[in-house]
Amino acid sequence: MAVGLLSLPIELICHILLILTPGDLCHCITTCKIVWDAAQNSVHIQYKLELYAQGFNETGATTPDSIGVSTKMCSLKRLGSSWRSDFHTNTVFEDRVVCSDELQLQGIQSAKCGIWWMARWEREWEQANLRVLIRECKANTTHSNITLRGLVSQHHHWRPRSIVIDPLQNLVVAISSAARIDMPNTELALHAFTVDVWLASSQLPHPDSARTSFECMHTCDAYSSYSVYFVGMPAVCGDHVVILYYVVNLDFRVDGTDAASNMFIQVIAWRKGHIKRYPLCERGGQGVTFHLVDERTVVVVSEGRMTVYTLQGPGDSIQRRIAYLLPNLKPGFGPSRRASPYYVAYATPSFHSAVAHPGLMPSYVPSPESQIMVLEILPRSWPVIMVIDMAVFSEKAARSENPVEVPWADWGPKYTWCFPHHPSHRISVFGSKMAYALPRDRTPEPGQRVEALSSDHFYVHIWDFNKRFIARSQNTHDPDSPDVVICKPGRFPQSCFDEDLTSNHPYTASVCPEPFSMHRFDRFFLEQDRLTLIWLSAIVVDIRVISPVPMEVLLDPEMH
Repeated sequence: MAVGLLSLPIELICHILLILTPGDLCHCITTCKIVWDAAQNSVHIQYKLELYAQGFNETGATTPDSIGVSTKMCSLKRLGSSWRSDFHTNTVFEDRVVCSDELQLQGIQSAKCGIWWMARWEREWEQANLRVLIRECKANTTHSNITLRGLVSQHHHWRPRSIVIDPLQNLVVAISSAARIDMPNTELALHAFTVDVWLASSQLPHPDSARTSFECMHTCDAYSSYSVYFVGMPAVCGDHVVILYYVVNLDFRVDGTDAASNMFIQVIAWRKGHIKRYPLCERGGQGVTFHLVDERTVVVVSEGRMTVYTLQGPGDSIQRRIAYLLPNLKPGFGPSRRASPYYVAYATPSFHSAVAHPGLMPSYVPSPESQIMVLEILPRSWPVIMVIDMAVFSEKAARSENPVEVPWADWGPKYTWCFPHHPSHRISVFGSKMAYALPRDRTPEPGQRVEALSSDHFYVHIWDFNKRFIARSQNTHDPDSPDVVICKPGRFPQSCFDEDLTSNHPYTASVCPEPFSMHRFDRFFLEQDRLTLIWLSAIVVDIRVISPVPMEVLLDPEMH
């Protein structure tokens, strides 16, 4: 007598489902409720579905360089078990860098793929030098391996303004401009700034770049004097460098303040040598931030909304797709002379590129749909952080042909987690995880407002908002996720917003019981399986890299 699949025991259905490729498995579990429920109760199926969510699908063809399902499954399991509740850490790298003169920091600092870098300005203004300190943070490094790079602008009175380094592409992108640009009476197009491209491992031109220098022009509507202001650091995603900027007319003031223009996006295809400028609808200002989701999608946060723009291709215009309205601020809570608060965005750096250093590529790269963006909202009082599920910026959401405004009530409760915050609490993001520096060694109660960091010490909290990981953690049969604390944000007792920020979405919370010194602490950077902590003084940089104590992860025999 023939026996149908749905008549089999759940354990046997799961065994059959695990034979499928990740892509086929994803389609199969949507066929009926019995198969769906079986998949939800199997930890191994959930891990395999997570592989598919990260863009991995087994085709059956194998090569010497291919990575099988079981290997990637093991990588995912180790990652899921790394930052478990009350995790302990090992120090995998530690170094002290003593510089010859006093650092003049401008807040330009980052880490990616185990490489930390920091930019500093020369003390002599006339030279307009920008020096970059690059440090490879590996346990087997026996010497300091410090690289200082000098950038001297070719234009008189120009100085470096911003810089970004992409270790995967061995790429340095630096922006320089003048503090004041006078518009001649003969033309309305000014040379606003220059973008230089060179190798991170040397100061030689990058061999893959069509040019070593890109001159970026800006068209003004009046003969006057201008200053160019840049929003954050340049963003690099593969072949594209994206720069957000605005200009200020120095001869025209409104209510005693400089009049900022609308913002512009400068897109540079550095390998092909193409350059294009696009005007935006949002006005420039100090509280603006942006995030480059991929080579075609940019999210601009300004004036109480997150606006999604898409680029269709070289030479095409930019499309304003959708604007997600943020909660309305109560009257009187905006910073001085501003109706909206300051915004700071934290997100995972891009790994989309032609990799010059394959050894730096992490074994697990989260897809945009499984990532979060943390938006730090800083009004006059009662600041908050908003954790945003990046699925809201998916391709489907960005397909709207006409600009659409989505009220907070229609998207916020579904895609966000909101928490009370203090500006002294440091934040870093990788994938679906957020590292958070808090003054206490326990997870805050729902809706609890946490005091500022003290001068003594702080604790590292790791919060994970991955929905699949949370589902696995709730499965009591998962041996790879022990002692996971599942929390919910809770209701705000006090808020600077008129609208409700309560979210019922769960997240997992863990904390390292080891206290870290607050003395000279500057910031930290979360990566796949490590956290890089930086302490700064006038001439000393202390670097410490910690990694969670590994937990042995075994695959089920049926997965080999």
